[in-house]
Amino acid sequence: MSLATALRLIAPMVALACSAAPVAARTTEGRQIEQVESRAFRFGPMAIGQAKDLDFARAEGLGVVPASQLDHYLAGLLARLLEGSPVTGVPARVYVRASNEWSAKSTADANIFVSLGILLRLDNEDEVAALLAHELAHVILGHASSDVVQGLQQRAVQLSALAVETQASYAESRGRTPAADKAESARIEEQSKALLLNTTLLSPSWTRDQERVADRLGTDLLVRAGYSSQGMVSMLKKQQDFETERAASPQAAALDKELLGYDVVDKAQKKVAAATAKQGEATSELLGNLAGALLSRAKEVTTKQLDAGSRSHPKTGERIADMQSYAAQEYGDAAAPAWQVERWEAAKEADGTVDVLENYIAAIEAQGTLSAGDLAGARTLARAGLNGPAKTHAYPNYVDAAVQVAGGDTAKALARYETALAGPEPAGAIYAGASALLLGAGQRERAVELMESGYARFKEPPSLAVPLIRTYRAVGRQDDADRLAGQCGLRWPTMKAVCDGEAKGRQP
Repeated sequence: MSLATALRLIAPMVALACSAAPVAARTTEGRQIEQVESRAFRFGPMAIGQAKDLDFARAEGLGVVPASQLDHYLAGLLARLLEGSPVTGVPARVYVRASNEWSAKSTADANIFVSLGILLRLDNEDEVAALLAHELAHVILGHASSDVVQGLQQRAVQLSALAVETQASYAESRGRTPAADKAESARIEEQSKALLLNTTLLSPSWTRDQERVADRLGTDLLVRAGYSSQGMVSMLKKQQDFETERAASPQAAALDKELLGYDVVDKAQKKVAAATAKQGEATSELLGNLAGALLSRAKEVTTKQLDAGSRSHPKTGERIADMQSYAAQEYGDAAAPAWQVERWEAAKEADGTVDVLENYIAAIEAQGTLSAGDLAGARTLARAGLNGPAKTHAYPNYVDAAVQVAGGDTAKALARYETALAGPEPAGAIYAGASALLLGAGQRERAVELMESGYARFKEPPSLAVPLIRTYRAVGRQDDADRLAGQCGLRWPTMKAVCDGEAKGRQP
C-alpha cells in the first residue's frame, strides 16, 4: 500500500482531531485561569468512553481500590474545584489506584487516577486538592488531545503501515485473503485510534509547557475553591521527597514498579522459578513470572518510552520554583487561609475508610518485607492485610499470594487469587497470576479460560495481551497466540515487537 493510500485511510481521524482541538493556553503573564476560554466541555478524539477507559485502568496492575467513603470525599473535592472552572460541564471522576507509587494521571475521557501511595503521603486537604487540581487542569486544557495533534500524522501513518503489513502477514499465514479479514480490520481500526493514548505504555508524557500551565491553572482552581495558593508547592515538595527517597534506595524503587501494568517482586519470582524448574520449560517460564513481571524486552520498551518523555518533562524542583514564583506574584498580597488538616484526617478516619487503609498499609509493608527477603515478617504483615474489610480486595490477596508462592505453598496462593476474583474489583494481575498457577497445577483448560475471561471482562486491554499470548503458547494453541499477536501489533504499534516475540517464544 502506498503512503498516499495510507493517508487517505487516516484522514477521518485527522479531521476528528482537528474538530475537537484542545483549549488554547497562552503563555502571557497573569493568572492562567484568565487565559482559558470559557466554554462547555467536549471530549477530544482519543476519548473511548469513560466506562471503557475505567475498564482498562482496572486491568492495569492491581487496578483500582473498591469504592469506599474515600471516593465520596475525593469526589466532593473535585466538585468544589470544578465550581471555579471556566470550562463548564467537565464530567471528571476520580479513582484510587492500588499502588504504593507516586503516580497520578488523567485521561482523554476525563477520568483521574491517583495512587493510594500518594494519598498516604499527603498531610492536609490543600495538598490533596492540589493533586486533583493539577490533573483536572490537564483535562480542562485538553492536553490528551493536544499530545495527539502534535504527532498525529506520523503516528497514524505508522499505524496504517503496520496494520497493512501485519494483517496481510497473518492472513497469509492462516491461508486467508485480506478481504476475508475486512470485518476484523474495521474493528481494529476503530479501536486502535481510541486506545492510542489510553494504555500504560502509550500514555502521553506532558511537555514542560503543559506541566507548567497545569500547575498554574491548578493553583488558580485551588484558590478559587478556598485553599491556600501554597497547596501546589507543598504537594510538589512531597513528590520531590518521594523521588529523593526512591533514588537513594534501589530496593524501594523496585517494590511497586509497574511495567505494562504489573508489579514486580523479584525475590518471589526467583524462588518460584527455582522451585518449578522441574515442571517443564513452559510452566517454569510462566510461574517464574508469577509476580507479574513481563519479559525484559517489555521493560526495555517501557524504559525507552519513559526516557524519551523525561527529556521533555520538567524536573520537580523546577516546578516547585515556578509555583513559588507564580503564587508570590499572583496571590502574594492575599491573606492565605489556614491549612485544612482536620478534614483530611477525618476523611481517613471515617467509618469504612480507616480499616481499609490499615489493611492496605499492612499489605504494602508485607510487599516491601518480602522484597527484602524476610518471608516470616512478610507472612505476618500479609495476614494483617487480610484481617479486615479488604480481605476480598485484589491488592492484599495479590501480596499474600506472592508470600505463599515464596514459601512454596501454591495451593494457598491459588486460594488467595480465587478469593480476589470473586470479590470487588479483581485486577489484571490476579487473572494472570491465577492462570499461571493453574498451568503449573496441570489445569490447562481452566488457565486459558481464566485469562480469556479477564481479557474479555476488561474489554481486551493491552495490559493482558502478553499474558494471554503466553498462555496460548504454553498450552499449544499457537494459532491463537499468532492471531492475538497480530491484533496486538495493529492496535498498539509500540507493543508489536513484544507481542510478536512472545508469540514466537523468544527468550529475553
